Amino acid sequence: MKGFNRFLFLSVIVFFITACSTGSTAYQRGDYYKACLESIDRLRANPKNVKSQDVLTKAYPLAQKTALREIDNALLANTPDKYDVLVFQYDRLNQLANDIFTCPKANELIPQPTQYIAELSKAKQMAAGQAYEMGIKALSIGTLDQARMAYQYFRNADRYVTGYKDVQNKIAEARYSATLRVMVQKPFENKNYQYSADFFYHDLLAELRRNSQNRFIRYYTPEEARIENMHNPHQVVILNFEDFSIGDVKETRDTKELKRDSVLVGEVKVDGKTYNSYNTVKAKLTIFRREINTGGTLSLRILDAQNSQELQRRDFIGNYNWNTKWANFNGDDRALNDKQKEMCTKEPNTPPTQQELFIELTKPIYSQAVSFIQSAYSRY
Repeated sequence: MKGFNRFLFLSVIVFFITACSTGSTAYQRGDYYKACLESIDRLRANPKNVKSQDVLTKAYPLAQKTALREIDNALLANTPDKYDVLVFQYDRLNQLANDIFTCPKANELIPQPTQYIAELSKAKQMAAGQAYEMGIKALSIGTLDQARMAYQYFRNADRYVTGYKDVQNKIAEARYSATLRVMVQKPFENKNYQYSADFFYHDLLAELRRNSQNRFIRYYTPEEARIENMHNPHQVVILNFEDFSIGDVKETRDTKELKRDSVLVGEVKVDGKTYNSYNTVKAKLTIFRREINTGGTLSLRILDAQNSQELQRRDFIGNYNWNTKWANFNGDDRALNDKQKEMCTKEPNTPPTQQELFIELTKPIYSQAVSFIQSAYSRY
């Protein structure tokens, strides 16, 4: 209960401090825009707050002056982002005016806050044109990094003026040019395991694509590349299952003598009285084991599609051991424990098919291959 009371007390203090912000601290730091916002918020809750009234009347003209000075400086400096500055500052001044209009006490103190609607509209047009031209320039350089910059420029242009010129087409073009195109080839064509290899391949692609959403990378199958008329991948991932082998069925047996002392075997009468009879019981247990060992290696190579240079390579080794156990015995079953008795009731399991063995073999390889490829392309 004491802990709850302490938590309640601290919550009240935090609320009180937050609610009582009049904007004076921001004003003293020279952040006149924030000072205006805080004082307006305070006046919404308490229109009679004298301190907030004083802060707002002093801070608003200074916030205007500061924003207009930033605009003039940007135009004089003639930097590539000058119109971004204009949009930012005009937008803040308009937001400030709107907040004043929607707060009765603030509007009473400042009846006619200045709005810059026309100036903002013009600045957005200029900013959109500026971003569009910078996007065109970056896209013309022809590198992935510059194409990604172009993509952001075109997005900004569309944000400033929706549908500016042909910006939607430019966004799509820049996105394509900024995307690393990776063609992932299918594993070897072995008719005995092709279904399993295809299963591995499609699962691998699905996981890679989930990881690459909203990133500048795309994985293609050769079929998809043909359908989309994509003849210029940047890199190629080549998968190949090598040294896949299925061992012969191996059977072993292990026979052991079992005995258990002091087992009740009956009753005896001595001098007319009946007594339990105990003795040692014995049995011979034979445990059979049938197993198949499977092994293989996935070779994974990443090549530069332009010159076939090998960029990365890794071999992933997989092993899978299938086995089944059963048993039989001769003698007294009381010499066996429960587990041994249960084993004697079992029949040997049917060995899996080669397809099933191949699937089991690829399971540990799959996670390693996914992690390797994701790490290789983590920066895109």
